[in-house]
Amino acid sequence: MSLTKIDSWIGRTLFVPPIIKLCQITRQSQFAIARLFWFIAALDGFYRAETLVSSVLFGVLSLIMMLTASLRADMPTNSSVGFRMLAVAFFLMDVVTGLATGTWRGIEFWIFVMIAEYAGSIRTIPPRESRKKAVKSVKAGT
Repeated sequence: MSLTKIDSWIGRTLFVPPIIKLCQITRQSQFAIARLFWFIAALDGFYRAETLVSSVLFGVLSLIMMLTASLRADMPTNSSVGFRMLAVAFFLMDVVTGLATGTWRGIEFWIFVMIAEYAGSIRTIPPRESRKKAVKSVKAGT
């Protein structure tokens, strides 16, 4: 199985449906959601930083992400399969480490990164289904 197929399956089954629902509920674009989650990931990295260098790095990254999230929220983003698969690999390594040691610290960082990257890979958001339309389709049995 190729990395592209794995990436497509992960996105289609785990990340894209909740991201689309979040976009529909908040009425934000997928690009704004991607930038929001990159900002959250940067803040999480800043919170978890243990050295001065990592504190400065994540602090600067947090400021950059805050500015891009506020000034360029709806501009399209690029997301690569290679980077998403790297994030999945680091996430899986953290899961294995968590299972082996019982230390789950930092695993949420990779979840935020994957949400941001998969949100950036979505090109169109379907319109939100209205309640009346949903009720009619349920009553009709479709």
